[in-house]
Amino acid sequence: MIIDIIGISILSIFLLFIISKTNKIISDYYLMLIIILFSGILGSDIWMKSNLSLASFLAQLFFNTFTFPCLILYGLLLISENGKVKKRWFWVYGYGTVFFIFIVLDTMIFNEYNADKSISNLLESPSMVYLFLYNGHYAFVIAVLLWFLKKINNYRKRIKNHYSSIEFIHLNWFRYFVYAFLAINVLSLCLFLGFNLGIITNINTPFNIVYALVVLSLFYLCYNGIRHYSIIDTKDFQDSLQLRNNGNVIESGFEKYSSSSLTDNEMVNLYEEIKKLFDFEEIYLEPQLKIDEISKQLNVTSHKVSQTINTKANKPFYDFVNQYRVEYFKKALSNPENRKFTILALGSESGFNSKASLNRIFKQQTGTSPKEYQKKYSKN
Repeated sequence: MIIDIIGISILSIFLLFIISKTNKIISDYYLMLIIILFSGILGSDIWMKSNLSLASFLAQLFFNTFTFPCLILYGLLLISENGKVKKRWFWVYGYGTVFFIFIVLDTMIFNEYNADKSISNLLESPSMVYLFLYNGHYAFVIAVLLWFLKKINNYRKRIKNHYSSIEFIHLNWFRYFVYAFLAINVLSLCLFLGFNLGIITNINTPFNIVYALVVLSLFYLCYNGIRHYSIIDTKDFQDSLQLRNNGNVIESGFEKYSSSSLTDNEMVNLYEEIKKLFDFEEIYLEPQLKIDEISKQLNVTSHKVSQTINTKANKPFYDFVNQYRVEYFKKALSNPENRKFTILALGSESGFNSKASLNRIFKQQTGTSPKEYQKKYSKN
């Protein structure tokens, strides 16, 4: 019960933060709904422990069943191109709805579970149908989470075709939460199967473990959800992606351009124009460079610029730009006159907008850290 109270207190604080946020968008409201539903799970757990009844049991079942679909819809909103809910997403409510309706009919119509003892018997010695649906729900959640992880990885590939800096929009924080939630559900399935098989004798044991982990993961989700929206204007970001790639499909990190009108000669000429912007005008030094800015300068669509870079350079826009930044940065590190400047200052001058991205990208492309590279050059 202490875990439940702590969890509700934490969630209430984050809910107030989101309510006070100005210019809220749809995903903000879904995050608020998720917090309320998770609070309902913890609150109904307190209710059940203090008064085990049909009402408290159905309340907990409701919150447990419908929190997950809302969480998935929240994630789909974050990675959608226009930030709007799509009707086709509501299939994620299917299994939980069937399960909840079955339990309501079973407890209120087919059987009479009015006494506390009857509910206790249902929990401790459930029917085979109940066991199948209950454990099947965990299997459904795990399958959907794996499906969603594929969706978010495709999103990460998509933004690399349009942004040179993705540190504030890559949604790593939500991807990590999904991994944690996946692990919690796998553990939950194992724990409840252990209880059903008699390995675990006290039903409160799996509930306490799961709820403690859920509270920790929710703290992480809420904190980063609020921080995410305080760093960037999500609506502007989603608007910039909307309908940008009509007819395109993401495949293995690159875009499949099934509707392009570019000929081979046009692509060669466009690539030369792009190279001029990078080789002579050093456009890559702009930290927040987007593919839209290049398309405007060359008076072509961003679709054609993205296709050309992917085809001719064999890499997405993100890697193409940062390759130039790394080469510029290497020259800056190698220049003895720059020893008076910090590595971070030189990285910022080279177009990198954070220390983390600077170190990560530089090491990926050179196999060494900026500091090690500078030391190695100074010895030569």
